[in-house]
Amino acid sequence: KIGCDDSIVAVERNIPTTVAPLSAALRELFSIREQNYGQSGLYNALAQSNLKIESVALVGERAEIRLTGTVKLGGVCDNPRFEAQIKETVLQFPTVKSVAVFINDIPLEKILSEK
Repeated sequence: KIGCDDSIVAVERNIPTTVAPLSAALRELFSIREQNYGQSGLYNALAQSNLKIESVALVGERAEIRLTGTVKLGGVCDNPRFEAQIKETVLQFPTVKSVAVFINDIPLEKILSEK
């Protein structure tokens, strides 16, 4: 459970074989522009934002994700949804145990606390 009594739900997407699957998964996530995902009834809190990967680094079991772009949210319930969509995409990889996300060099938690 996250946010306003929501749940995060995994959605399978086909990603071409690559030496950087984590970056590819994030690019795929950010490419989904629909707010309502197909006919599934799932809500995409990232749809209004415009994010691009600046860098992805693995330091031990911690992934550091640096993004650029703009964050646009649809209300207070979108804050935890937005964060969960990014972090859970990263945490699907078994070598990653924690995630730090920065957008325009600002920690994601700080950005969301001001929204």
